[in-house]
Amino acid sequence: MDAIGWAVIGAVVVATAVLVALAPRMKRDQLRKQLDGSAGGSLAGVGSGFDAVWRPSAEDAHAAWETAVEMPAPAPTPSDRGRVEDGRLVIRVDDPA
Repeated sequence: MDAIGWAVIGAVVVATAVLVALAPRMKRDQLRKQLDGSAGGSLAGVGSGFDAVWRPSAEDAHAAWETAVEMPAPAPTPSDRGRVEDGRLVIRVDDPA
């Protein structure tokens, strides 16, 4: 092998070692971004756009799932008393079942 071949092999080995060494830190940063809600780049919504066009049943299923999971809380009215506890607004939702 000539010098260029050894240089390429050395660069690949060094790059691999650096990526293996930094993998835990990169994963921790990604998890932190997900928990903060700042994960995803400019292409984050492309998948849902493709679902809406090419798989409308998947889009409908996702919308139905979101509707089932989300439960709106009743809005407070000025006449409600006892809804503020220790300076915090408390909303109690009664189970209709």
